[in-house]
Amino acid sequence: MKKTIILFISLCLCACSTMEFVNGPRMEDTIVREKWHHLGFNGLIEFSKPMNLTYSCGSQEWDSFVVEQSLFNLLAGSASASISLTPTIFRPYSPWTIVYECRDPID
Repeated sequence: MKKTIILFISLCLCACSTMEFVNGPRMEDTIVREKWHHLGFNGLIEFSKPMNLTYSCGSQEWDSFVVEQSLFNLLAGSASASISLTPTIFRPYSPWTIVYECRDPID
C-alpha cells in the first residue's frame, strides 16, 4: 500500500511536456505520423536515431513537428525505473512521442 501511494504521488509530481515546431503556414491536407524516441539515463543518451524530417517525409515537406512526453510515456519510464530498482528521480529509460505531419510542397 505504501509503495502504491508513493508511486501515485511521484506520478502526480511528474509533468508532461510538449514542444511544437511549425514550418510556414499550417496546411489542412497533411499526413500525420507518430513514433517514439527512446532516451536513457535522464535523457543523456539517445537509444534511437535522431529524427530526420527530410528523410521521414520523403518527397514531401514537413508541416509540423511535435515532441511530447505524455502520461503513457511517463508510465513506461516509471515502469523501467521500478524494474531496475532505481529511484524515480533517476530514470534509465525515458521515451518521448514524436508526431510529425508531412504535406505537399507549397511552391
